[in-house]
Amino acid sequence: MKLIERYIFMRAATAFLMTVTILTAIVWLTQALRDMDLVTAKGQTILIFISMTSLVLPTLVMVIAPFAVLIAVAVTLNNLNADSELVVINATSAPPWVVVKPIIILGLVATLTGGFLSLYAAPQALTSLRVFITQVRADLVANIVKEGIFSEIEDGMTFHIQKREPNGIMRGLFLSDERDPKKHIVYSSEFAQIVETPQATFLRMEQGTIQQQQIKAADDGELDETNPDFTTVNIINFDSYAIDLSKFTGVSEGGVQYYKPRELTTTTLLNPPKDDPTIKREPGVARSELHDRFTNPLYNLVFATIVAAFLAQVRTTRERRGSAIFVAVILVAAIRLAGFGITSLAIRSPLAVPFMYALPIISIILGLWMVLSGRRLTAMDNLIRIMELFNDSILHKVKGLFRKPKPEKRFLES
Repeated sequence: MKLIERYIFMRAATAFLMTVTILTAIVWLTQALRDMDLVTAKGQTILIFISMTSLVLPTLVMVIAPFAVLIAVAVTLNNLNADSELVVINATSAPPWVVVKPIIILGLVATLTGGFLSLYAAPQALTSLRVFITQVRADLVANIVKEGIFSEIEDGMTFHIQKREPNGIMRGLFLSDERDPKKHIVYSSEFAQIVETPQATFLRMEQGTIQQQQIKAADDGELDETNPDFTTVNIINFDSYAIDLSKFTGVSEGGVQYYKPRELTTTTLLNPPKDDPTIKREPGVARSELHDRFTNPLYNLVFATIVAAFLAQVRTTRERRGSAIFVAVILVAAIRLAGFGITSLAIRSPLAVPFMYALPIISIILGLWMVLSGRRLTAMDNLIRIMELFNDSILHKVKGLFRKPKPEKRFLES
């Protein structure tokens, strides 16, 4: 790259890194505060807390990156115009590619980074998060639950033990599972113990019962959770019974553990095993997830090209530049919302899959054509003019609200 191209790229890249870091930190902090009970109520160490909450960072960065590109490109080009640097560049008869090339390179770098996160890092992190959750709940049952106290280890799941032996055996176990609104399950046993194997972590119970209570359906067919039907309670006695604690993070009705489509590797989604429970359970979601991993990173380049198409050219007034920024933001937001809508449609029908690719690719081509040809769509220019008139009207009304009323003159009758 030439010196001026490197200068523009460094300014845009710096703004991008600062924006994506700040936005990711804010969103991560809000998510982390919701899981603070891992330390305060569930007795986990701060290291476990940070490790678990940090596993969502690849997904957060992947989602935030296109908007960080939007902000970085808009700020960079707007500052170049405000400092008259775009005017100087145009005065040297430099082609539009000199200004656009660094922006496109930034979009490509963000796209490649987003592709790595989408295709590899994010699924791996979510799978690791599933393992972490299982371990935390196993530690909670094994070490944190106190004797004689009903502890809720998850919404709808209550745990109670009468006594804990030094060798890890728990006496008088009671476990109520009400997460499924269709049925409630109660486990009780005289003895229980946490058993860890290379495959999974189990809660092994001895000499106990399993009670399954069905919920009675109302007259309109809806489930009436306030009216349990005790006539359909099934009681099973057992000498020894084990529960896979990963069941508390996702299990099919048949007791087979499954991962959500977003937790499966891209290789598995491309070539799924015939007996994969996730693909059988949610084939439409798996299809949509697979193609979304390829199309989602493209929106980094979409945002870069569209914003550059509106702001890479010199504008003489601040009002016109502000309107151009506003229209560019509205346009890219509409494109991204349309992308979300098509992704949802792909869950229902495979016919929507080609449109998932067509929308970002056409947007990129259109944005590059507008930038390199120096042309702007007439509809876009008309929309900018309308925004200017709209802004003037709003400013006039606001000034009228804050304008001090003139004092009324009163005459006293003699």
